[in-house]
Amino acid sequence: MAARAAIQPDLHGDDQARRNGHQPCAFTAHQDPRFFMTDLQVVEPQQLELGVSSGMLEASAALCALKITLDRHARRFVGQAYLNDWMGGPGTCAFWGDEFLEVVIPFLRWEDGHSRPFQAFVDPRFVLGASIKGKPEDIAAAEVPSRIKKYAETFGSIDNVHYIWYRALGILCAHEGKHRVAFMRAHDQPAIAAWVSEAMYPDADRITIVKPDEGEEWLAILDGRYVQVLRRPEVSSAMMRAYGVKEARWRELVDMPDKDLVIQAVRQRNFHNQPRSSAEEDRALDLDELARKERSDAELVSRTIHDIEPFRLDWKRYWFPVIACMVVGILLKLFDSPKTDEPALVLLGVACGLAASMSLLKFWGPRSVAGRSRAFWRP
Repeated sequence: MAARAAIQPDLHGDDQARRNGHQPCAFTAHQDPRFFMTDLQVVEPQQLELGVSSGMLEASAALCALKITLDRHARRFVGQAYLNDWMGGPGTCAFWGDEFLEVVIPFLRWEDGHSRPFQAFVDPRFVLGASIKGKPEDIAAAEVPSRIKKYAETFGSIDNVHYIWYRALGILCAHEGKHRVAFMRAHDQPAIAAWVSEAMYPDADRITIVKPDEGEEWLAILDGRYVQVLRRPEVSSAMMRAYGVKEARWRELVDMPDKDLVIQAVRQRNFHNQPRSSAEEDRALDLDELARKERSDAELVSRTIHDIEPFRLDWKRYWFPVIACMVVGILLKLFDSPKTDEPALVLLGVACGLAASMSLLKFWGPRSVAGRSRAFWRP
């Protein structure tokens, strides 16, 4: 049986495992410049122990089974359209496992980096594959035994079969070797020989699911600061509950901004639709940034009448009395009579005052017309 080089200890993965109440994995290691060749040990590939609760295992297995079912509708008339609607974007075939998981799990790629790849035997019931170019029944019966033997025993290179393991969630996504997942499940095989890289995921106590009031969005909050929309809220909340994430109403949260401001910002950023970027930061609302903007908008500033947007001055109505007062004043002054001098000076003064009022009149108010004092919610 093939062997692989492993690094011990895993300085990052072991700490994460202990925080989650699991035993450290003896054959995983994150990329770290502190590791050198002297740290390498040869370890026989072994069955990948997911090490999560029974509830999390059940939820992960159910999600993977759902993916298998959905893949069977790919490339079909209404089936592909349904898949595209569920995923929230265009497609012509089955979607990759990580794309599928990203729709369900908030902040999926928030933590940076993967472990160095290692060899392990992986239970296909907990892998999100993708039947893109064919389904298990497309394999000729005479070829099935050799395929099973190959997939169960041969690791090959990382370009042949490479799975990303979200250890905290007890689930893997097939980056390479996507089709063999459905094939091995269809033939009730217990394991696939695969290269595996571990990916980190935030601890459950860092995440809160916000249940909506009627007509509002389901939200996920990370570290009390970053907000994402749950695009498939019922499925997402079921997975997050199994993970141990707590749910709450917005009014139950402490030191949070006005909910209407957050909902408005989320809708303006169009977080409900398929994101244009895979970067989690581009799909999250930063509450601290929102607070800074609101404080800036609420800052008192001085404006002239020219600066009050979106309102515009009616110049015809403004200049008519100015010109009228000036013309009448000049005409009265031309009479050079004591009876007309005083009215002429008054009219000329009014004309000059009106003309100068545009720059002399000052208005004090918030920087933004929509600025509100409640922007000062966060110190």
